[in-house]
Amino acid sequence: MKKGMVKFLDILVALGVVALGGLMIYSSLFNKELSTKINNLIGNIPLIEASIGLFLILSILLRIASRQKAHEKDCFINFEADGGSVGVSTKAIRDFIEQICKEFSAVKNIESKLIQNKTAIDIIIFIKVASGSKIPELSHMLQQRVRESVRESMGLEEIRNITIKVREIIGSPPPPSPSLISSSVTNNPEPAD
Repeated sequence: MKKGMVKFLDILVALGVVALGGLMIYSSLFNKELSTKINNLIGNIPLIEASIGLFLILSILLRIASRQKAHEKDCFINFEADGGSVGVSTKAIRDFIEQICKEFSAVKNIESKLIQNKTAIDIIIFIKVASGSKIPELSHMLQQRVRESVRESMGLEEIRNITIKVREIIGSPPPPSPSLISSSVTNNPEPAD
């Protein structure tokens, strides 16, 4: 069977199971007449009906969650090498990028995301930085370091964009230096009466 047909049937069955589970919970809790008809089919224990409905819905949710994690584990970025091709898992690349970012003391927390296009990859790095960091300079250094390291260590030449997103600035801001305070006083004289 073709992949598209299998996927369509999978979705159809999943929707049927969710609908059946919802019907069982609805009838058990809100529609006693329908609940009585279903109970006659499966037995006269009302909690069984609700339990079956809840089980069906939870099984679908767990199935969806496990598929997403399995899909994430199986993603590889392939590139041509001298005797064939090489595939590196996206998880391995993200872990590598996060280790590089830990070299910078101003970076306190890192998460990364890879977006693979047909010809190149985009890297998005989410960071939390220490207060007082010069974010433009830090971002530029991070971008350069990640680009160079990924190219040298992994052989991935086609890196299109490296985007740095600062999620949070951690800590209180440093006190202003005395030279800044004195220069702002001399530049802003008090008005004369």
